[in-house]
Amino acid sequence: MNELDDTRLIGMLRRVVRDCGKLYKHCGTWMVRRFPTLLEGSVDNFEELMDDLHRGLLIKVYVTVVRADNRWSAPEKRVAAAMIDHLWGQELRGDDLREAATELFKQADLLKWESLVAPFVRYEPLADSKSQVETIVMRLANLVAKCDGEMLDEESVALHTLQREIDMALYPANPQEVLAPPNLPSERAKGGKASAQQKKQDRQQEKSVKPVEPISEAERERRLKVAMQELDELIGLDAVKHRVKSFTNFLRLQGQRRDAGLSTMPISLHMSFVGNPGTGKTTVARIVGQILGALGTLSSGHVVETDRSGLVAEYAGQTAPKTNKLCDSSMNGILFIDEAYSLIDASGDDAYGREAVQCLLKRMEDDRESLAVILAGYGDEMTQLIRSNPGLSSRVNTTIEFEDYTPQQLGQIFECLCKQNQYEIPSDARHRLLIGFHHLYGERDRHFGNGRLARNVFEDSVRRLADRIADVNQLTESLLTTLIASDIHFPELNAKNLDRLMAAEHVLRVKCIGCKCNVRIQHESLGRRIKCGKCSQVQQVVWADVFEN
Repeated sequence: MNELDDTRLIGMLRRVVRDCGKLYKHCGTWMVRRFPTLLEGSVDNFEELMDDLHRGLLIKVYVTVVRADNRWSAPEKRVAAAMIDHLWGQELRGDDLREAATELFKQADLLKWESLVAPFVRYEPLADSKSQVETIVMRLANLVAKCDGEMLDEESVALHTLQREIDMALYPANPQEVLAPPNLPSERAKGGKASAQQKKQDRQQEKSVKPVEPISEAERERRLKVAMQELDELIGLDAVKHRVKSFTNFLRLQGQRRDAGLSTMPISLHMSFVGNPGTGKTTVARIVGQILGALGTLSSGHVVETDRSGLVAEYAGQTAPKTNKLCDSSMNGILFIDEAYSLIDASGDDAYGREAVQCLLKRMEDDRESLAVILAGYGDEMTQLIRSNPGLSSRVNTTIEFEDYTPQQLGQIFECLCKQNQYEIPSDARHRLLIGFHHLYGERDRHFGNGRLARNVFEDSVRRLADRIADVNQLTESLLTTLIASDIHFPELNAKNLDRLMAAEHVLRVKCIGCKCNVRIQHESLGRRIKCGKCSQVQQVVWADVFEN
C-alpha cells in the first residue's frame, strides 16, 4: 500500500470512528434530556456509559476482523495506532502498541455484541438509530479487512458472519432478554453490581426527595421552539401538524388568560391518534409531550409507551394494580397506548380488558390536569372503541388522523436515512426506489408499512451493498457510501417483478416551483437540477410523481 492510499485509509477510518462517537454521545445526551424516566440505573452516568460503549464497539469490530486470518499485518497495526490515538489521545508505536493491542484483544473477549448495542434495543426512542449503528460497524469492518489491499477467504467469511451477528444483536427475537450494557459506571463506583429492581427503587427514591426545579420563561420558550421545529421537520403529515399547532395555540391562550386572572375553559389533554402503522403516531406523541412540558401544562412531558400487555394482567385482581402502576409512572407526562382498541374484545367477554379500561377512565378523570392519555390504532377500530364506551367518548375529544405516506414522501424518508448514515443515492437508484414505492402504495391495504417500509427497504439495501463490496479488495469512499440501483431491494416486492415494473411505460412529473405547471422529466434528472421549459425556473428535482401509461 503506497503512502497516498495509507493516508486515505486513515482518513476514512477516523471519520468512521468519529461518527460512532458522535452517534453514541448524541443518543446518550438525548435520552438524558428527553426520556430520563425510561433509563435504568443512574441518569447522571448514562452519557458516560454511552461513551464507554462506543469505544467497546469499535474495539470489538477491529479485533473480530483482525483475528480472522490469525496474523497482525503492518497496515492493521497502523489502523490500531490510529484508533488508539483517536479514542484515547495516545500515540503508541512498537512494543507500547503491541502491549496496548494485547489488552484490547483481551477486552474484546469480554464484550458481547448484544451488550454493546443494548441501549438501541432496550430504549424505544433510540430504535431509529439502529441502522446507523449497523452502517458504522460494517464500514469499519470493511476498512480493517481491506487495509492491507487484499481480501483473504477468512476475512470474507468474518465480514459475513459479523453482519449476521450485528443484525441478530440489533433485531433480537425477544428484545426483553437483551443483555444489559457491560461495566455500568454506576456499578463500578459502588464496587459491585446492583439488580435492575434495586436501581429502579434507588432512582424512585432519588426522585421523591429531589424538588422539581422551576423552569424559566426563556427556557420554556426555547423548549417550545425546539419542539415546534421538530414538528415542522417531519416529512408529510400536514394535517397532523396543523392540528397539533392549533392545540398548542389553544393551550397557550388558556395559560395567558389564567396568568391574567381571566376565566379559562376546561382542558382535556386526552387524545386519539388514528392511522395505519408507521405513520409517525409515536413520534408525534413524543413531540406533543415536549410541547406540554414546555408550556407548563405538564411539569415533565415525558412519554410512557405501552399496549394491552402493559395494562392487562394474566390473573384476576392484578389488572387494576398493573394499570395504576403504569399511570403512576406516566404522571406529569403522557401515557401512549398503541393498538388501544385491543383493550375491548368485540365479543364483550373480555373481563380483564374492561377492568383495565375502567381503571384507566378513573385515572383520566381524577388526574386530568397531570396526566395525558393518547390512544392510538387503526381508524375504524379506534372509532368503535371510543363510541363503545361513554366514558371514553366524553374524555377523548381530540382525534388526529394520520394519513399514509405518498411514494414521494417515502422517498424523502429513505433519503433522510441515507443522510443520517452518509449514503448517496444516484439517479438510477432513485428511479428504482420511486417505482417500487409507487407500486406498493397503489396496492396498499391497512397493513401498509409506511415509514417502516422505507426503513426496511433502506436496511435491506445496505445489506446488499455490504454483500456486493465484501469481496472487493480496493475500497474507496464511493464504494462504501453509494447505493446503486442493484442494491435497492424491497422485502415485499420480488426483484423480477420490480424489473418488470421498471420496464413498463410510465412518466415522471414534478411541479415547477415557479409557474406551478407539471413538468415531465427523465429519470436521469432525479437528484439533479432542471430548468422549466415554460418559465425557465431552475430547481432541484429530488423525487417525482409516477404516472403509468
